[in-house]
Amino acid sequence: MNTLSNPTKIKHRHSDYLIKLVHDKLEIEKDLEMRAYIRIEFWTKDENGDFDKPVLEVIADDPSLSESQKRNDSEVFKTRIWSSTTRGSMVDPETGVFVYPNENGIYPEGTITQLQYWQSLPASAFPGNTLAAKVYSALVANMQEVYDLQNI
Repeated sequence: MNTLSNPTKIKHRHSDYLIKLVHDKLEIEKDLEMRAYIRIEFWTKDENGDFDKPVLEVIADDPSLSESQKRNDSEVFKTRIWSSTTRGSMVDPETGVFVYPNENGIYPEGTITQLQYWQSLPASAFPGNTLAAKVYSALVANMQEVYDLQNI
């Protein structure tokens, strides 16, 4: 099965494990607003610091852990699914960085919707020679954005 994941190795703040961001699905609504879902998976590291084994498998296969410990550890390191949507999000048109309204609910002049931003990007903004490669690149960029906003 092909999977799309962000190649960046993210160090978990509270353990020695790595976090892997994996594309789960992208929904495009009839008004073209989008919602992207990503899986947050925890992995052990190999001797080179690369992704080795899913932590949930390591926990399940560890004979030194009691069933109670396995349940507790599995809950802590379970795969999570996060999502982000373009609906209602406003961004700076030059950078795509989120912009928030002032205390009166007014956005800065020139702000555009996140959907407008994504739709205005030229194909050259993403690496790749094929449409598939460009879509994959955009999905990886979105995964990183979702992760950065959630701040694990």
